[in-house]
Amino acid sequence: MSDYQSPYQPGAPAERLQPGGYASAEPKTLSIVSLAIGIVSLFLGFTFLIPIAGLIVGIMAKGREPAGRTMANWGIALNIVALVLGLLLVLLFGGIVLAALGMAGFAA
Repeated sequence: MSDYQSPYQPGAPAERLQPGGYASAEPKTLSIVSLAIGIVSLFLGFTFLIPIAGLIVGIMAKGREPAGRTMANWGIALNIVALVLGLLLVLLFGGIVLAALGMAGFAA
């Protein structure tokens, strides 16, 4: 008769038996973790471990999860920005402390 096969017939492919008629989605776990760490690292950028971990997870996600590539790219970018801002804050704070110590030495 016809080539149509109902999803409820025995022997139907597993994809057709998914709820709502959709195939299962590709995993994006590493991409989501990288993006979340990137957002958090902007607020906790004074630690270098959090942005470095997010950067590593983002690079892993780009290779393993093609469906989450955009989120992985954003995660990588946010983690790099957090690292650069953290480095600038450390240098600025260190310069202020060294300047204060240097001026204190001349005042004595």
